[in-house]
Amino acid sequence: MTDLHAISRAPMITGGLLGVFAHPDDETLGAGGVLASAASVGVGVGVVTATRGELGEILAPKLAHLADDRPALAHEREHELSRALSALGVRAHRFLDTQPGLAAKRPAHFTDSGMAWIRTGLAGPGTESAADALTSVPVEVAARLLATVVRRARPQVVITEEAHGSYGHPDHVHLHQVTMRAVELAADAAPSEEPDDPLSELDPWDVPVVGWIVEPETRYRAALRWLDAMVDRQPQFGTRGDALGTLAADHELPSLVVPDEQVDLTIDVKPVLPAVVQAMQAHRTQVQAVHLLDLTRQENRGLPVCGWYAVSNGILQPLLGTASLRLAPGRDRVEELSDPRTIDGLTRDRLAGTRGADRLAAFLGGTVA
Repeated sequence: MTDLHAISRAPMITGGLLGVFAHPDDETLGAGGVLASAASVGVGVGVVTATRGELGEILAPKLAHLADDRPALAHEREHELSRALSALGVRAHRFLDTQPGLAAKRPAHFTDSGMAWIRTGLAGPGTESAADALTSVPVEVAARLLATVVRRARPQVVITEEAHGSYGHPDHVHLHQVTMRAVELAADAAPSEEPDDPLSELDPWDVPVVGWIVEPETRYRAALRWLDAMVDRQPQFGTRGDALGTLAADHELPSLVVPDEQVDLTIDVKPVLPAVVQAMQAHRTQVQAVHLLDLTRQENRGLPVCGWYAVSNGILQPLLGTASLRLAPGRDRVEELSDPRTIDGLTRDRLAGTRGADRLAAFLGGTVA
């Protein structure tokens, strides 16, 4: 299924994994390994995207004209998203602003708020955001819309950005707050006096597990050191012919990189990396220099990276063979996870015999790394 309209019309998957992200490409660059791993073992995976990325920079030279036509760029990024979701095995998708309700309190469409690089690996507010920018939508309003998706999908696991937005993008930070509030509202929303309250006729749902996308510091710094040495031997170039740089391993790192002890789960996602790379390549306006090492070659086994890619800042980022989550306090009830399958007329729980991190890893289709 490659048509985004078809994915958007598909019934939202129930009882599976729901990813919530700010822009097209965030689902791939931040969480592609988790989404593809879960989908590979038959877990129903759905994604909610808050905006269409209208203010994203354009890396593909043949699409440079879209910089002067933001609606056309949004349309292109919708198509990129459809191809990426298909590659990852995502079966249902919603844009947050397509959820009905609260018409008097929100714009009809939520647009990209934009960002500016403060330093390498850290972004802050940009100067192009419009009145309908995502960050201008009150958390309570956006969260109530998202809570309707949560109540319909009844996911066992929700994943999203960590509290500082992975690298500080205002939309990522805002969406983290929206997602956490939506999970609360889905479980126990107070009655609303709004005539078009989207939650009024939906049964509550208490999400057992909420995970934030992170990277363990030790693993990430080792990957940066390897990338730096690799580029010294083998320079890498972007789509516009510019030499791509690296982030020094002793540099202050983006907020998604956290001390190892703050990581609750790291799973092996090497089996699904070809799908993740295909999804990255689908986002041609935003991602460049995507390279996956041949992991069948002996010399590439055991390296701290499995490949690399870059975005608009021209800095190579490591493609790891693992994906990591930090669990939200109070939303770490992994023992409640289940995955019943009917085999030969008998219902069996695919997670039977697993506990703790192993149980969550099994639900997500991986093993603890």
